[in-house]
Amino acid sequence: MPTQPGTSNADVRCGDYKAIGGKLLRVRMTVTEDNPPVIQTLRITGDFFMHPEEAIEDLEQLLTGAPLEETVLRECVQTFFAGDVQVVGADVDDFVTALLKAG
Repeated sequence: MPTQPGTSNADVRCGDYKAIGGKLLRVRMTVTEDNPPVIQTLRITGDFFMHPEEAIEDLEQLLTGAPLEETVLRECVQTFFAGDVQVVGADVDDFVTALLKAG
């Protein structure tokens, strides 16, 4: 599969995860071929609710450059959730699980 410009040696990864309440989290990312892989680009979508809505872009930016390691991802997502963001239908564990499943 060809890589996008600026993502040489990147691997495209995708994953869907249903949270306990039934909300879907869909993750699409490109990652480096390092060990562990590092997130280069990230898009998180789904049927969960986040307020403000544009905050999902902030989470994606926060996670870009992070290695696909559970402890690092959990710390990033917990930091994000500690701010002025409200999420309905998913929690920190759901986001971390979705990221790891895609990775």
